[in-house]
Amino acid sequence: MADVDSQGLFWLYQAPNLALAALMYTLLGRFLLSIVFPPDSEKVIWKTFRQITQPAIAAVRIVTPMAVHERIVVLLAFVWLLFIRMLLFVGFAAAGWLPSIVGVAKP
Repeated sequence: MADVDSQGLFWLYQAPNLALAALMYTLLGRFLLSIVFPPDSEKVIWKTFRQITQPAIAAVRIVTPMAVHERIVVLLAFVWLLFIRMLLFVGFAAAGWLPSIVGVAKP
């Protein structure tokens, strides 16, 4: 394990992981709401989900052909964030920086 205090190491990994997870679930919420609301709806919940997820959608839209429907782009953004979370986990594990569970014997 690296020379970082356990609390700092915990938040160094968990803060970006939790932020990515929250954005992923918000993208799923936007996808489900897109089934119910039209794209130009003025409902507050729809506008809020669109504003929160628009940066992720715009980033994925850069590498996605314009022929792909926006609902599919939302799901692609979810998949990209899932891959980023996996890379975060693998990177921290490879560096030996994953926070350990106290009280569990290591093999």
